[in-house]
Amino acid sequence: MRKSKGQSAVEFVLIAPVLFILFFGIIQLFYIAYVLLAVQRATHAIAQQAAASDNPDSFLPQFQIIEALLPLEQLSSATLSCALSSKCDIHSDGTTVFVTVSYPMPLWVPIIKNLMGQNLDTSSALGLVPPTLTSVLQAVGLGISTPNTLAPTKVIWVNFEAKALDENSIGAET
Repeated sequence: MRKSKGQSAVEFVLIAPVLFILFFGIIQLFYIAYVLLAVQRATHAIAQQAAASDNPDSFLPQFQIIEALLPLEQLSSATLSCALSSKCDIHSDGTTVFVTVSYPMPLWVPIIKNLMGQNLDTSSALGLVPPTLTSVLQAVGLGISTPNTLAPTKVIWVNFEAKALDENSIGAET
């Protein structure tokens, strides 16, 4: 009887890491799915709003990305630093506005993070935040006044693209 108790402990020690990695991997996949949909919606919203603005190339998209991820921002400063570090390229050919958003997807599972992740440099993220967004984030309790408030994390970069008809060009062709 004593041998079976020891055998159970050894089996648990051998199986537990695999089960923990599997469990956290499933949580990571659901998180990735949610964020992918949220950032994809934000990319389409950025394209539509940039197409409606007078100068699509000077449109500031950070607010739409933060707004799409706001429920997650209350949970993690790492997600906030990823949203603020995202890159957005907006250009227009005169009739269509093209938007490309590069979002740094945070990784949490230790083995995946060490194999695939890149360190995210959050030091430049504060300089890209418009003052109006800073005041909105501080109003909801997410102050970002110093670089220490942004959590360093390991990420993989995910790209999203969207396009919209430039509303300023509609009347130009007639």
